[in-house]
Amino acid sequence: MSDKNPSAPAATQRRPQSAARISRNPPSRRSAVNQHQARHLVQLIRWLEREALAHFRVTVAARLPRERFAEFFRLEAYRVFIEGAYACGFVCRDLKPDSPLEAERNRPAEAIAGWSFPQLRQYVHYLVRHERWADGFSSPILDALAAGHLQQVADRLETDDSFYAQG
Repeated sequence: MSDKNPSAPAATQRRPQSAARISRNPPSRRSAVNQHQARHLVQLIRWLEREALAHFRVTVAARLPRERFAEFFRLEAYRVFIEGAYACGFVCRDLKPDSPLEAERNRPAEAIAGWSFPQLRQYVHYLVRHERWADGFSSPILDALAAGHLQQVADRLETDDSFYAQG
C-alpha cells in the first residue's frame, strides 16, 4: 500500500524529507545546531591550532607562517576541520558568502566578541567556502587561525551561554 495520493498528478507529488535517508545537502541556516555539534566544532578548532603549531614549530598562532598554506592543507586536522564544519552545521546551503568581519577590519576581536550566533556561524561558513575560492593560492582558514579569530570563535562557543537554548 502506497502513502502517495493517487489522485494527484505525478508532477505535483513531492518526496517528503525523511529522517530515514541521509541528505546530500548542507543544512539550512534555519537548521538548529545542537550543543554536541557546537562542542565538536570547538574540539576541531583546538585540534587544528595544536597541529598547526606543532607542524610549523611555533609556540603561538600569531607566528604561523601564512605563506606556507600548501603545507597547512596537508594536515589531517585541516581536512577533518573542513568536513567537521559541514557536519556540525556551520556551512549552510543558504548563507551568503560574505564575511561579517568585512565592515570591522580595524577591530576584529571586538566585533567577534559581540557577534550573535548567526554571525558566528556566518563567519565559519565564509571561511570554509572561501577556502575553496582561494583555489590553492592562500588559506583564509590559516589566516583566521594566525590572527586568533578561529580561537575566539571556539572561546565564544565554549563560554557564551546566550548561544544555547534553555531546557
